Amino acid sequence: MSGTSGATPPSGVVRNSALSFVAPAPNPMVLPDNSAALSSEPDPKDDMSTTERPVPAGLRALCEAYSRLYPDQPNPLQVTTRLKYWLGGQDPLDYISMYWNPGKPEENIPPHWHYVSFGLSDLHGDGRVHPEPSPLPGRDSGYGLELTLRLAAEGRPAPLWPAALLQALARYVFTTGNRFCAGDHVSWHAPLDGQRGSRVRHLLVAEDPQLPTIDTPNGAVRFIQMIGCTGRELKAAQRGSGFEVLKLIAEDPRCGGSWLVTRARRRRSAGRVRRAGGGGSPPAQLAGVSARLRWLPYSTETEDQPASPSHLSPSVEQQIKDTLQRGLSCMGSGKRITPEGHMSTDSFEMSSMERALPQIPELMPGTWHCEESIEYLDGVHLILNPESASLLPLAIDGRVRQGRHFTWRCGPRAVTFVAGGVAAAAPSRARPYALLGPWLQMLIPKELAEEMSAQVAQLAELAGSDSESDSDGEGPTQEPPQVPLTLHWPKHRLKITVLPDHQLL
Repeated sequence: MSGTSGATPPSGVVRNSALSFVAPAPNPMVLPDNSAALSSEPDPKDDMSTTERPVPAGLRALCEAYSRLYPDQPNPLQVTTRLKYWLGGQDPLDYISMYWNPGKPEENIPPHWHYVSFGLSDLHGDGRVHPEPSPLPGRDSGYGLELTLRLAAEGRPAPLWPAALLQALARYVFTTGNRFCAGDHVSWHAPLDGQRGSRVRHLLVAEDPQLPTIDTPNGAVRFIQMIGCTGRELKAAQRGSGFEVLKLIAEDPRCGGSWLVTRARRRRSAGRVRRAGGGGSPPAQLAGVSARLRWLPYSTETEDQPASPSHLSPSVEQQIKDTLQRGLSCMGSGKRITPEGHMSTDSFEMSSMERALPQIPELMPGTWHCEESIEYLDGVHLILNPESASLLPLAIDGRVRQGRHFTWRCGPRAVTFVAGGVAAAAPSRARPYALLGPWLQMLIPKELAEEMSAQVAQLAELAGSDSESDSDGEGPTQEPPQVPLTLHWPKHRLKITVLPDHQLL
């Protein structure tokens, strides 16, 4: 379906000199050599000196995909980088186009701006950004995806903050090699539109409903849509399923309809969104997050001052990165793992690479399976930042007490809580804390899990709130505990300290 008929776009799109990187898109059939510095008021002298060259195949394929959806908008507004990524620039997306979409008001889909990216997939095919395309069939183009976002117009011109948001997400992908997948979620902890008091402060991830996967000369490209959500919706996704929350958002007429249009100014979460319960609830599907963490040997001293562990050798760091990347490659092959292995994005520094973590025992190089490669610790002092600690109740009640595992990862390091009976786990009741290089596995037996459940419950409030009123029957939230704080289980030689983020940097 074309997104060009129906309502007309709002007037007054900003194109002044302060935003000179905003301009109508170039003709998709030719690309000027100086396109890295497109301006909203082209200089005739520039036109005289411009030479035209054919559009690279990957870029052409994206232009054609967007043009099929918006045939009446050959020159949408576009944000482009002045200094391209391969020339040392900081923004990996070459372009972000903004199309006007009239929506379907009769289906509660509002008129909106549709932001689409160029650059996570391989636009050029010559190795300048991504490795040169493989000749094998079924390959991905670059990272195999482009990002989109739909923002309700609300009578305003297209704002630029969604473009900045997509660039930030793309930088994360380029920096880590991790990819976003439908069902993930991203903790942002700030108003997406920068407006004080906004309750849309996080992101859910879905497939774009109007842009199906395309095959390009450089490989396949999926279109991954980012959807703004409230803190309550984020917590529901963490404790249940991101897909379930997306369904509730799509069914609520206040929330953007089945195309999951972000309403940055909405004041309420989708109907029927609730936090999952405690130990009597079904197992949480979220099995891991990225985090800020470190650990120390256990000590009975009360004045332990957390300090960074010794740096890993470059060979060990590369070994873990390669292992995780192999797991990510398996996940990116189009094969979805079972719900038990599903791991959703839970912070901006985390992505679908965490889906590899449950498979690490099978992916480790052979020597890592040997007894000699495991160091058993006499006790552990685990140190987390508040957001990471806020998921301790879910890890204990929603995972460990259900016989599952939960992982926090910080770069190449990882900490996994495992219940008795988890396959391929290194620790045992006799030796509950096992260190495999930078991967700490901690066995949490039933009696310890029950003790921890009561003591960590208060930490759920550390993640903050979206300040919604209690008009839908949910009980009042408690005040978050003050940090720093330390919880201690002497019998099990375990401490957990929560420190402010700046003390863990």
